[in-house]
Amino acid sequence: MKWGIRLVLAAAANGVLFMIAAVLFDKFSLSFTGWLIGTVLFTVFTMLLRGVMASLARKYASSATFVGGIALTWVGLLLTDLFTERKNFDLEGVGTWIFVTLIVWVGTVIYDQVDDRLIDAVHGRTKGRPAGA
Repeated sequence: MKWGIRLVLAAAANGVLFMIAAVLFDKFSLSFTGWLIGTVLFTVFTMLLRGVMASLARKYASSATFVGGIALTWVGLLLTDLFTERKNFDLEGVGTWIFVTLIVWVGTVIYDQVDDRLIDAVHGRTKGRPAGA
């Protein structure tokens, strides 16, 4: 159950981050359909890749966590860009790729700091308990 809640919350956070990045960068074009598809694909790709990155982080400590997080975000964006029609989700230009990757990565770092608390609050409510109990 917690995994499903985490997936929904991550998708919501990613969707907001994509909207922010699309507003900030002219070379990041995003239609409504592309936003939906991109959000779903990016969320699934990054959640699947996160397990690989977590095992590498345990092996190589903090430097892998920092670099791995940025690499994970970039790979997730690359796969999303490749699997989504260009008219719906398109990143162009080195600068756009770098800054969109950084914006989405920073947003996911912030999200990761609060996601366990959010999940516990949502999970507590689904079991009939108040969030603060």
